[in-house]
Amino acid sequence: MAKIGRNNPCPCGSGKKYKKCHLLSGGSLKTSIIKKLKSTPELERIRQELEMQMIERRKKLVQAGVFIDFVTPTHFRGNKVWALSSRLYPRRPKKETFHEFIIYVLKEELGRDWWIKQMESPEDKQHFIYRCFIKHYDWQDKNKIPENRYGEGWRAIPDGYSRALISLAFDVCSLIHAVHLPEIFLKKLRNYIEYQSVRYEIAVAALFARMGYKIKFLDEEFVGQKTQPKHSEFIATNPGTGEEIAVEVKSKEREGVLHKEGEFNKEKEFRSSVAKLYRHALKQKPHGKPFIIFIDMNLPLSPGANPNDIPWVKAVTKMRDNATFATRGKPAPSNAILFTNYSYHYGTDQETSSGEWLIEESGNPEILIKSPDFGEKFITVLRKYGDVPNIDMVINT
Repeated sequence: MAKIGRNNPCPCGSGKKYKKCHLLSGGSLKTSIIKKLKSTPELERIRQELEMQMIERRKKLVQAGVFIDFVTPTHFRGNKVWALSSRLYPRRPKKETFHEFIIYVLKEELGRDWWIKQMESPEDKQHFIYRCFIKHYDWQDKNKIPENRYGEGWRAIPDGYSRALISLAFDVCSLIHAVHLPEIFLKKLRNYIEYQSVRYEIAVAALFARMGYKIKFLDEEFVGQKTQPKHSEFIATNPGTGEEIAVEVKSKEREGVLHKEGEFNKEKEFRSSVAKLYRHALKQKPHGKPFIIFIDMNLPLSPGANPNDIPWVKAVTKMRDNATFATRGKPAPSNAILFTNYSYHYGTDQETSSGEWLIEESGNPEILIKSPDFGEKFITVLRKYGDVPNIDMVINT
């Protein structure tokens, strides 16, 4: 062991000088002073291998529509330790998958009181998320069969309840990890009436979070104020360029769907327009920023159908042909309108596809989006929404 100077930092890591720490106490210090290692061919080979692993890891995450790093879980004393941002989740089961972990986090965020309230409520008054939890556990039990064996675990195509639950859990964890999850979101998420609107806002915010954007939730800016100025849902900022994009989010309510009273009428609802939602969204447009509008159709999915034959796509195309989005020669107020249909809740016990979306780009927006990487990332996260990767396996395979 090299000799330690009296005024040198103590190698025990206390932050004190050696003379005021282990030298003063006379305690045994069995920590060797680590000298800087000289580069060798073997060390250089290891360094290059680690760099290649990092590049390959990021490539796989990008292919999964995730442009942010999720920390690889570690093993400690026979358990798994996960991390989201600065939060640690120790003592998790050794074989827990990423999907199982994020569902656990969602349940923790909703809270014990909310869970007990749902258990005690009549079935027709139970929250949709709670039903998703219960149905998901049933789906797990049903699919843990030899035919679905995959390595040490198993896998199967999720039904509507499971996909709805897993996608929500991934959105919540993406916000916790990359930005933050506003308490007002959680409060609305637990609420029977406010669930649908905030669920979609969480989905869209998570899309930008997984693109690596920083988000300022504008409802937080005005919390506690009796009157609030008109504003979009949030401002997404590109950390590399500093460019800010305003985002407005609307979700179409349907009778008999997601806690809405009434009975769902497929023929009637497929014919209904979302033009009113679009007009309301335009009223939230801020000055001096690119502006993107998201509208969720909230209709049954059409798996396997030609995109042009999907009923809601035909309805949006008709709106466009009827000049609903026209600006009469003036620059367009929005850069794009995103019509999505992430409606796994219609699938319930059936296997579901990952969702549908349609983009109406503005050829002449008032303010251009200048960040060069925006378009590619944007399309990737939209295309991959609903396909939640098992981060642990994506990183390590």
